[in-house]
Amino acid sequence: MQRLKKITIENFRSIGEEPIEIEFPTEFPTVLLGENNAGKSNIIRAIELMFGEFHPKYKKLDNYDHFNREETNKISIDAEVSGFKARLGRNGEFSCSGFKYDCVKGSDSNFAAIQAENGELNIYVSNNLREELLCVVVNAEQNLNYQLSYSSKFTLLSKVTKAFHDKLIEDGERVGRLKEMFETIKSTFLEVEEFGAFNEDMSTIAGQMLSNMSHALQFDFTAYDPSNYFKTLRVHPSEDGETRAYEELGTGQQQILALSFAHAYAKSFLGQGLIFILDEPEAHLHPLAQKWLAKQMSKMAQDGLQLIITTHSPYFINLEFINGIYLVSKKEQTEVSNTNASELAEFCKATGAPRADEKTIIPFYSSHSKPHILNGFFAKKIILVEGETEELALPSYFEKVGLDTLKEGIAIIGVSGKGNLAKWWRLYKCYNIPTFICFDNDKKDDGKNTKRTEALKAIGIDDGEIEGLLNSNDWNVNSNFCVFGADFETTMRNSFTRYAVIEAEEIERLGSSKPIVAKAVAERILSEDINPEDSGWEQYNALKEFIEQLA
Repeated sequence: MQRLKKITIENFRSIGEEPIEIEFPTEFPTVLLGENNAGKSNIIRAIELMFGEFHPKYKKLDNYDHFNREETNKISIDAEVSGFKARLGRNGEFSCSGFKYDCVKGSDSNFAAIQAENGELNIYVSNNLREELLCVVVNAEQNLNYQLSYSSKFTLLSKVTKAFHDKLIEDGERVGRLKEMFETIKSTFLEVEEFGAFNEDMSTIAGQMLSNMSHALQFDFTAYDPSNYFKTLRVHPSEDGETRAYEELGTGQQQILALSFAHAYAKSFLGQGLIFILDEPEAHLHPLAQKWLAKQMSKMAQDGLQLIITTHSPYFINLEFINGIYLVSKKEQTEVSNTNASELAEFCKATGAPRADEKTIIPFYSSHSKPHILNGFFAKKIILVEGETEELALPSYFEKVGLDTLKEGIAIIGVSGKGNLAKWWRLYKCYNIPTFICFDNDKKDDGKNTKRTEALKAIGIDDGEIEGLLNSNDWNVNSNFCVFGADFETTMRNSFTRYAVIEAEEIERLGSSKPIVAKAVAERILSEDINPEDSGWEQYNALKEFIEQLA
């Protein structure tokens, strides 16, 4: 089957002179993650430019399509493909291995196919060649009505019915029978007096007006289109046996229906390629529906549908297919980060996990991942903490010293114990997400100091420093980690004069749950007139500065 294998993009919109590359896996979706305005949509637009409805050579670009709006920046997009059937070259001796597009504002754009055997460019790219691989984008807007219409030959419905037609006309006897049936339908239509009169008048008037033209046209109202026998086919949603209009469906339902249509197409016509791009499939779907849809999408990809999705939902992140996960970020320009089993295993070994193995590293991470932890993929920075207590309490302390973690895109993630800090720090560092770790020296689950030692070694702390850090009973704030003394609650009591009093009041009001009480105390410290001389504020200010500088 025809597929997109790899795309390289340079100087297109937010993608600059440092080109980005994305390799597309088979049998599972490609997932583009990242914060808003990072450039995910620009990657989609580049794919659509190459394989969408309009021929790239004749696509008119705007100045904002050029990086930094500098029209002298040459846009360059290279796409590597596989499975194409059409032959290239004067005698058809070459197969097609990809396409290349170049554009400088003010001059003609160049679009050519790449000849696999010698790598040379073939500047003649026929429509038949382009149409071997179609790109369809379904976004959060309601555009299912368009995709299941005949608005152009590139819609899903047009593509499917054309494929039906091609299969149908392979049997001449079957075509003859079909014509007879359609003529019977036409004669029934003509029994309606007004229709017959209109049909005759229309043809007569048109004939008179076009009589002096070299090619006369004959108008014939018929029940079928001989150029595409299936073009009378219509797709209608239904509910409880009743036909519904697309406008009656929610946006989420429309996306699922479009995906189902594309899946059926991919399964039925394996000889024709389809790149199905679903932009933010989580839009308008509740969390359980997102989980269900993510599962269905994996099955569809295994059936042969090439799926590319952009998402802000952790439910569409499956670490089992990690080499298809691309984190899109933007500093001066759009960048992408990606890893695979081999690279992740090597990084883990280099940061203190000698037993890491590329055969087991992905099952290990995928089995331990949860949506709560995977939310880190959507953050600008991550603070890893031991558990819920710190996760719920820290935002209030940070807000008091002027750091709004939500506004700044900083995720505070509880990892369920000291032993998981190094594990998730390694994963997020592989994706170049600045990551900070926090823990305390409570030895209940780390009596031999191995878990905290592993975390400190992973982030690069020298052996000579580690013993002192593990025996500290007070704050220890550093550039990429923080130790909350003997334990978090004890350190807070020692750092804020009224903490113990407020804590006792909240235990009386809420019960003994440590995370709930710690959160309530932090919120009261935020709202009440707390002593500004408390030593805790100096520590939180230092912690804030290190997190702000984290890169």
